[in-house]
Amino acid sequence: MKGLFIINPSSGRQNFIDKIKEIAGMLVIDQICNTIDVFYTEKQDDALDKAAALEKGQYDFVVAVGGDGTLNEVINGVVLSQSNTPVAVISAGTVNDFATYLNLPQTPKEFCDMIADFKLKKVDVGKVNGKYFINVVAAGLLSDTGFKVSKDKKAVMGKLAYYLEGAAELPKQFGKSWKMKFVTDEKTVEEEILLFMVANSQSVGGFREIAPLASVSDGLFDIIIIKKMDIFQMLPLMLSILQGDHVNHPSVEYIQTKKLHIENLSGEEVKVDYDGEELPEGFPVDISIIPQAINIVVPK
Repeated sequence: MKGLFIINPSSGRQNFIDKIKEIAGMLVIDQICNTIDVFYTEKQDDALDKAAALEKGQYDFVVAVGGDGTLNEVINGVVLSQSNTPVAVISAGTVNDFATYLNLPQTPKEFCDMIADFKLKKVDVGKVNGKYFINVVAAGLLSDTGFKVSKDKKAVMGKLAYYLEGAAELPKQFGKSWKMKFVTDEKTVEEEILLFMVANSQSVGGFREIAPLASVSDGLFDIIIIKKMDIFQMLPLMLSILQGDHVNHPSVEYIQTKKLHIENLSGEEVKVDYDGEELPEGFPVDISIIPQAINIVVPK
């Protein structure tokens, strides 16, 4: 087999390059692969451009090495390339929600065994205002935290960097709410909200079951809308979220749908996150699903 590793060297975890070298060595020595090509990103969209240039049959698989943002770029590139190249994931970022949901390998041996077995799972991909995403679109309370954490902090502190930034931002943002309109084929919701998430997998923002009914291959998004509430209502909701039983909470609207239009009626700028990246054009947002658009290499 022939593989391409697209590596973001500035991803969150320190010393992960040694792990990549070990994996590449094992793949060749164990004769799982006869060729491994490596591409290091230097700036935004490098991973996207490299993956978009893939031709059908050029590689047996491409590996996204980094966090959710790197994976997002590789997915965008592979979809644009129309090469149907299977994607493997090595989590080197700080959160890695998608990898967590699919229980992807954490050790070099487990990863090499997965490549040797080469089991593929067809996965849905979302499209938001012309860009593709694999895991989530979100906006509202603390959803812009990821943009504010520097790469240096991520590298040294990992997930703790996000938690500290969130703790610093919460007092500034709490009490804020935004009026938004959500239009699906099934219903229209107009609410003052704290936060919304359009999830493809169950795991978002480090919470493993924020969208407990979600599946990456059911052809549906799971929309979680958290309505405006005071801090005394928020604490019990957080406990419900941690336990995965918040779907029926009175302050939560949970919708499954194939497409969605969202308008920001608040008159205030609100940043939109897609897979850890900022959506440049912001609102209004049009989201649709492309069923089983990508092949992901998964464990047996």
